[in-house]
Amino acid sequence: MSKRSPGLPQRPRGFWPTPKAAVAPLIPYLPADASYGEPCAGDGSLIGYLSDLWEGGRCVLALDLDPQGPGIDQGDALDLEFRPELWITNPPWPKIGQRGDPAISIIKHLAGIAPVWALLPWDFAANDYFGRVIHLCSDIVPIGRVSWMGNGTPGKDNCAWYNFSAQNRHPCTVRRRA
Repeated sequence: MSKRSPGLPQRPRGFWPTPKAAVAPLIPYLPADASYGEPCAGDGSLIGYLSDLWEGGRCVLALDLDPQGPGIDQGDALDLEFRPELWITNPPWPKIGQRGDPAISIIKHLAGIAPVWALLPWDFAANDYFGRVIHLCSDIVPIGRVSWMGNGTPGKDNCAWYNFSAQNRHPCTVRRRA
């Protein structure tokens, strides 16, 4: 199963809740203490798992175009000007024929405000559109395949966390899964 494989049930706006198994590998790479915003919060799954796994994290903004859970405000990530210490999000993945969007546009906008950790397919970095944001990317943390349907069956896509920042001055490094 994967977020974008044919045969999966269609979900409005391609919404798939973030599984806990996707969040745990990111925790060692987060600062000990930080405020963050989740601009593509969906049902709040990612926020809940970060709260469980990252003692020093404080969610200061939860937003989505179509909120799916309590405590999530309606809004567009592309309109944000709010400045948390960092963004952590599972954005909509690139759509075929859209040159990496909507993910690329969201990443570029948010990275201009604060560093962004974005959960994306591992092969995001293998596409030509990654060239539009590689200068912003400092780290990639591979996480492998996770069960997006919550049934224990891993998806067909390997995934990774990508760290983007307009302040990045280092080559992109693939990190070890801790």
